[in-house]
Order: sequence, then C-alpha cells, then structure tokens
Amino acid sequence: MKVATTKTVEGVEEPALDEASRILGTESNKDTVNAALRDVVRRRLVEQFFSDMSKRDPEELERTRAEAWR
Repeated sequence: MKVATTKTVEGVEEPALDEASRILGTESNKDTVNAALRDVVRRRLVEQFFSDMSKRDPEELERTRAEAWR
C-alpha cells in the first residue's frame, strides 16, 4: 500500500525530537516522526476501545467472553 508523504514540518523542537528518537529507537528524523504519529494513533485507538468496553454491561461482556472460548 502506497502512503502519501510530505516534507517534515519546520520548527520541530530538537530536544523533543531527540528524546522521541531515543525512546522509539529510531535513527532518522523522518522515522522518528512517523513512529511517533503511529504511536499517537495507536494510543488513541486503545483508549477508545477501553472507554467503549467500560460502558458495556459486565454480564454481556462475560457472556461474550464465554462464547468466544467454546
């Protein structure tokens, strides 16, 4: 799948970029920015999933879990 790309935004805070690179284990600015963007999206999806699950009836969740392991 081809993903559209664009040039890196000017004015990126170098200390933040360096720390993100260290945390993410990336070597280039491009890889750091892309990994950070993917991480933000993943985190938001996980938060949304848990938020959605917390609103569901616990008994319904238990029935669903039990049926899944039959």
